[in-house]
Order: sequence, then C-alpha cells, then structure tokens
Amino acid sequence: MTASAVRHWLRPPVPWRFQVTRLYAPFVNFSVVGLVGYGWVYAGLTKASYPGGAWTALWLSVLGVAVLTKVVLAAGPVFVGADRMFWVLSSPVPREALLRPRFLWLLAVGAAVGACWPAVVSGIVGAVVPPLVAAGAGSACGVAVVAGAVAVQRAGVRPQGWLSGLVWLAVVALLVPLGLPVSWLGAGAGQAAAGEPGLLGGWAGAVGAAWVVAIGLVVVAAASLRSLRWSDLAPGGALAGVARVSVSWFDLALLGAVLAERRARALGRVKSARLRGSRLVVLAWCDALRLRRTPNAVLVWAALLPVPALVSVGWQGAVVPAVHLVAAFLATDRLAAGLKFVCRSPAMRRALGLPDRQLRLAHLVFPAAGAILWCAVTAAFTPHVSAVNALVSAVGAVAVVYRIATRPPVDFGAVVIDFGVFGPTPLGLMAQFSRGPALLAALCLLQLAL
Repeated sequence: MTASAVRHWLRPPVPWRFQVTRLYAPFVNFSVVGLVGYGWVYAGLTKASYPGGAWTALWLSVLGVAVLTKVVLAAGPVFVGADRMFWVLSSPVPREALLRPRFLWLLAVGAAVGACWPAVVSGIVGAVVPPLVAAGAGSACGVAVVAGAVAVQRAGVRPQGWLSGLVWLAVVALLVPLGLPVSWLGAGAGQAAAGEPGLLGGWAGAVGAAWVVAIGLVVVAAASLRSLRWSDLAPGGALAGVARVSVSWFDLALLGAVLAERRARALGRVKSARLRGSRLVVLAWCDALRLRRTPNAVLVWAALLPVPALVSVGWQGAVVPAVHLVAAFLATDRLAAGLKFVCRSPAMRRALGLPDRQLRLAHLVFPAAGAILWCAVTAAFTPHVSAVNALVSAVGAVAVVYRIATRPPVDFGAVVIDFGVFGPTPLGLMAQFSRGPALLAALCLLQLAL
C-alpha cells in the first residue's frame, strides 16, 4: 500500500459539484478581505513614511515573526488527527510520505502569510522598502518560520520563553519612536533607498540570502518528518479538533479550557503559597497568582500598548479614540480569566460560599486596575486621545469585559426566522452573542463623537 492509497482510503474523493459549492463561501470571504487589503496596501504605498518608519517596520516584523512562531509551535505545527494516527505510526507506509502533504501545505500558508505581512506594515508606516523586495523577504521568512518550527518540534526544544522575551523587546523598541525623538533614525529613509537603482542589487542579495536560509531549514525539516513521534503529532491534532468545534458552535469556552489545561501541564507543578486575609483579599490574591503563572496574558496586555499610536500614524485621527477603546478592551480581557472562570462555573461559586456579587467584585480588581494603568500609559503618548477619551476607554473596557463574562450559557435552541432573501437567520443566537459587543460598538460611537 502506498501513501496516496492511504490518503484515498481516509478521505474519499468528493464530486466536483460539491467541491464548487463548498468553495463558494470561502471565495466570497476572501474576495471581501482582498478588496479591503488592496485599499490598505494602496494607501500605504502612496503615503510618505514618517520619521522612524523604518525602525517601526523592522520591529513590527520582528514582533510578527515571534508571534507567528509561538502560534505555529502551539499547534505542532505538523499534526494528525485520530483517524490518521494509526496509519502514520503503525502502517508499513513511510511516515514521511504520509506527513509530506500537510508539511507542504503549511509551507504554502507560511509563504502566503509572510508575503502579506509587508502589506500590513506598509499600511501603517508607509513603503520603507520596494514592494517586491518586501514580499520576497516576507515569504522567505514565513517559510523559514514554519520549517524551523518543524525542526524544533522534532528536537523537543521549548523556545516559548525566548520568544516571549523577543516579544517584550519588540514592544519596548516600538515605544521608542512613539515617545522619544528619533531624528537619528532618519525621515523617509526607506523611500530614498527604494528609489536608488544602485541599491537594487543589495536588496536582491538580501532576499536571496533569506531564501537560502529558508531552503536550508526546509531540507532539515523535511528530513525530520520521518522521526516525529506520537507525542509530537497528537497534541496539535487535538487542539485543531477543539478549535474547529468551538468555531462551528460559536463558543470559544471549550477552546479556552483546552488551552488552560495545556498551560497547566506545561507549568508542571507550582509552589504552594499561604493565603491570609479576608475572603475578598484571598480571591484577589488568587487572581494575581493566576496572572503570574500565565505570563502570556500580561505579554498581550503590554503588546497592545503601541497599537493606538501606530494607528494614529497610518489612519485618520478621528478613529484613534475608537481604536483606543477596542485595544483597551482586548488588553483588559486578557486579565479577566479568573472572572470568566468564576462566572461560568456554578459549582465553584457554591463551593466558595460567597454571594455572586462579591465574587465578581473580587475578580474584577485586577482587570480594572489593568485597564486604568493601560489607558493612563497609552494616553501619554497617543495623539488624538484626550483624558476624557482615556477615561471612557477604561470604564468602557471594564464594563464590556464584565458584561461578556457574566453572559449566560449559549442557548442553541433560540429562535430562527427565515426572511426569504437571506435564508434562515438565527436571531436568538445573534442577540445572545451581541451581549458585550453591542455595548462596545455604542461606546466606540461615543468616542467618535467626543
């Protein structure tokens, strides 16, 4: 039996009519995203780069590489589901041949993401390098990230701590041109370099060197496919299955529970700490311990600090307060894991023996403090954000997080109405999921009006 025969057995071919029907919805979604992206890229390529734009583009790219690597390593990146695990590990078919299609698909996705990333950066800071050079170097970096992650997956190394440190370094470096004079970085240096024909050879050499490194990593990763074990392949498959179910049912609680379990297993064991004081103080201190043992939450909180200022550089100033509110909500939401856990666990609330209002208040201390600190810091260096805007963002972020955390369980038996043109519309589900986002949208309109 060959690898193609095994793939045919596990996934029988689908008639082309059904394949076309399945591709209709993704085609519409990608078309809309493509049109929006085209407008973003055109606006970025036609505007002048601001002082320190090359510095910002560099560290945005470093931040993107670090985050992409962390995400890829969380899923494997090469993984197989339970239906293929037997054939990969126990069949006489070469393991490398069975895993090669997924590996090539991951490389293609990495190359596409890497080629699109310079477009995102140019929409923020303008064109600092020639577009073709940026796309070529970005695709090489995307391929290198995926191939390097596969090699790390086989080696069993855990570079998550180093990647988190790299993210912290990128965030601090992004704050430099936003809060300090950066005349030494040069204004429009990227455009001047892009317009000099003598430097085209240098850009081509840089892109060629990037592809040489990427191809070398691909060769190493392809050789490591034959040595991947069950412990390397299974966790990513379970995570992918849970993510698919969570997205299909519009409920990310299941995915969050699986991620929390994986973080706990990676943490291993912790040192016990004596808790003293009243019940409210103890609960607040437990929330602090939870944040200390999940540093990625604080990392995301800090990584969102330069977002409003970067948006003020690339977009119109009128939308900056609304973006500031959305970023404040995202930062506050990362600190509200304890609040969500208590609100969604009736058994835990009964075991603690306190009224629901006191439990929610105790677990709201750190999200509220984080929102106030985040808004105060960002308002100091973000243009078009006044003290009133910062106050609205802090209060609104806490209110939206609290409203989402206290949302009742989703009732999938809610009413569905067929309007004829749009087909069956789940108005009941839409009303349930609007608890929180609707308040956020109303506060964004208030920010735009101030």
